[in-house]
Amino acid sequence: MKYNSFFFAIILLAGLVCSQAKAGFPDDFSDVQWIDPDISSWAQTSSITVNVSGSTLQVNGSKKDVWPRRFHSDLRNDCCNRSLWIFAKYQGQWYATTFEYMRFGQVNKQREAVSGRQIKRSPFFRSGFDWEPADGEVYGFMTSGMARFNLNNVNVRERSNVALYKWGVGPTDNIDFEEVPRNASGGVGEEEPEPEAEPEPEPECTEPEPVAEQVNSHVFAGTASGTLTVTGENNSTSPFNDSVEINVSDDRSLSFTVSDETFTAQVAQDGSFSGQFTFDIGGLGICVVNIDVTGVISGSSASGSASGEDSCAGNNANFTATFTAQSQTTPSYLDQRTTTTPRSICGKKVPIIPILDLILTEAETEAETEAE
Repeated sequence: MKYNSFFFAIILLAGLVCSQAKAGFPDDFSDVQWIDPDISSWAQTSSITVNVSGSTLQVNGSKKDVWPRRFHSDLRNDCCNRSLWIFAKYQGQWYATTFEYMRFGQVNKQREAVSGRQIKRSPFFRSGFDWEPADGEVYGFMTSGMARFNLNNVNVRERSNVALYKWGVGPTDNIDFEEVPRNASGGVGEEEPEPEAEPEPEPECTEPEPVAEQVNSHVFAGTASGTLTVTGENNSTSPFNDSVEINVSDDRSLSFTVSDETFTAQVAQDGSFSGQFTFDIGGLGICVVNIDVTGVISGSSASGSASGEDSCAGNNANFTATFTAQSQTTPSYLDQRTTTTPRSICGKKVPIIPILDLILTEAETEAETEAE
């Protein structure tokens, strides 16, 4: 009887060891390599659900408007209170990395944010390689206190559960899947080979090639400052200060970024531009004001103003601001550059000046002969 009990205990212990050896993500984080700080020891105090609808990634969490906001030294504002994580398997290894900040109360992100260029770190993003998700693969999503890149701006040391999502299918509880190989560029499927060009016949004469136009980008960095005035049931006036980045290309394309919002536009012949972004007053998604922006690019300087107003929740909100920015370089717009047409050297006609030289030379020779 004792022998049977001992034998049963050995079997039970072996089964337990075997079970622990097989444990791993998502049961625990033992086989996960952390690209961002390892927060596996943080308390799980929040629950989230994840879904993809069209172009929108929906991450709804119980602490989205509970965890406190904190001024972030990189964002230079206090708009956000969470980091959004993805757990992705690449070449057989599970990795944990953040890829987005989440505003206070925010639920929706762009589906295209699930990408290597948004993760910004190896092995998902490197020179010539931009990882993209693949249908049929399972990814884990999690939110936590501020932990993107480092813990310098952490607000709470808490995290959510890990919600599994089968890309192209929907939420799942099954972690089993076949990893889809990525091509050399990080995409799915084989890259189309470059067609072999047929050798061109040797030309009898080579025309000079026009000089290729070089298109450069110029970054204008500066600040925006103004006020937000609320009247109605609640009267208040709050200052607004944030960094502004304006990227201008020589082809007149422009992108304007402030408070994590970006719009694109074209610079007019007189240097002016305009666009619009939205401002979420209070960060709760209740009072979203459209802000109209007008500005002008003058050499290496940019300046302009922004304004907008709306009524919501029994209040009137009015926003006004001005901005200035400077660049180390000045745009050289393509449509203002002097164009030159290369002179042909393949025509059969001989330039008139060499003909005159020949005639004069022959005439001088004849005159010298006659003189002799």
